[in-house]
Amino acid sequence: MFGEIFKFSGVRKKLLVYYFIVIVLMGITSFYSYYNAKFVITRLNSIFKDYIYLNKLYINIDTLEAELEKYLSTKSSEALLNYYTLYNVLQDEGTSMPKTVTYNTNDLMLKDIGYMIDELLKETDAAVNAKRGRKGIEYLEHFANSSKITEYIKYYINELLYNKLKEGSAMYESISTKMNFIMFLNVFIIIASFVFNIFLALILTHKMTGPIIKLSRAANKIANGDFDVEPFNLNLKDEIGILSKAFDKMVISIRNYIESIKKQAEIENKLREQEMQNLKIKNSLKEAELKALQSQINPHFLFNTLNTAAQLAMLEGADKSHEFINKAADLFRYSLKRLDKPVFLREEIEHIKSYIYVLKTRFGDKVDFYLNIPDGRVLDIKIPGIILQPLVENAFIHGLECTENNGKIYLNVINNYDHILIEVIDNGKGMPQDKINEIINVEDESNFAQEFHVTGIGLRNVIKRLKLFYSIEDTSRVIELYSKEGVGTRVAIKIPMERREGYV
Repeated sequence: MFGEIFKFSGVRKKLLVYYFIVIVLMGITSFYSYYNAKFVITRLNSIFKDYIYLNKLYINIDTLEAELEKYLSTKSSEALLNYYTLYNVLQDEGTSMPKTVTYNTNDLMLKDIGYMIDELLKETDAAVNAKRGRKGIEYLEHFANSSKITEYIKYYINELLYNKLKEGSAMYESISTKMNFIMFLNVFIIIASFVFNIFLALILTHKMTGPIIKLSRAANKIANGDFDVEPFNLNLKDEIGILSKAFDKMVISIRNYIESIKKQAEIENKLREQEMQNLKIKNSLKEAELKALQSQINPHFLFNTLNTAAQLAMLEGADKSHEFINKAADLFRYSLKRLDKPVFLREEIEHIKSYIYVLKTRFGDKVDFYLNIPDGRVLDIKIPGIILQPLVENAFIHGLECTENNGKIYLNVINNYDHILIEVIDNGKGMPQDKINEIINVEDESNFAQEFHVTGIGLRNVIKRLKLFYSIEDTSRVIELYSKEGVGTRVAIKIPMERREGYV
């Protein structure tokens, strides 16, 4: 891996040379700018450093005199503490000042200031001691002497500041002149580097990208179906030359391959047409089978309902008869219109409510119905039409009709996120396991026709329609059936969430 990284050849070598030149130019420009900036800062620091030092010395001398005067006049302990603090500072300053022989005017003045600070501190210290010893005339004399020395020191400091100012002005003019030259030179170097980099980038990119552009144009022509591309004869020994030679070989191979593809395409088109015909036939058979299964809905309920409606019309008032007949009409209308397309789950629930109303009207309090839908969002999914009525009908007719106790039917709709679980539970007589196996095994048609009026035909019908509607082969993925004789039956169908509407 590391050998490949440090292998410089071809395009990589050209790029590295370009980047190296650019980095060197940028480094030279940056170093020159940094050097000039550091030089200017150093010179300016030397000017302001003397100003700050002399100004601070002036303030300390002035403050020392003020604190001494305050102590001598008020004998304030705070003033004495401030005095000794400044005394120590000035003592260090006086000690640090040069005492060597020199002929420079400024150095001589600074040397004199150092000696005067030493004398000033002696006089101020003598004044403090005299004040403590209550020698009034003596401390006043020492204070007067210190004041004179202070005035001399201030005068010398002001003279030094004036001299430094003249030197600083001259130095600033020199620095300003040099700065203008440096700025002009920096701008020139930056512009020259910029122009050179652009020129170098144009030359290098032209040499590198020119062949690549030609290759891309040729590739675009091939992508648009034009294989009349002239071969590249690039005498390059880098990766681009290798790429152009490989491209020429690829074009020749594609031309030969297209000829073979055209022949295969003719054969595949014929096979595809035949496959489409077979698929249409398969879909037609599937739809016919689905509609045939849907047409098995038991018609006996129609006659029982009409008889009950006639009896109610004779024995009761018109209002109740009218409501009953309307509910029955809703049932028939829904059954006739919804056999060939999916419906919303809320429509199925309303249909079940109408069906339960008719049952309770016919049989009174013999059956109680309980509906539980915790998540109302599930009502907007689409399912095959009339899959819940056969479940509820079987729960009543085959589970509760022959029992003496009041029957209970529970319809629960549960959102399990990957699928919707719809449960129909009754407390009827139940069924044995062999009957459950017979119902679940919908592929066994041996007893299908003769069981039209026996337990389980509704469930077999629902199972087959669900498997066809959702294109599911495994019966356990669409229905769960549990029953115990003497306890009741639970039928649960599973509606996949990914399939919302339409037939396959």
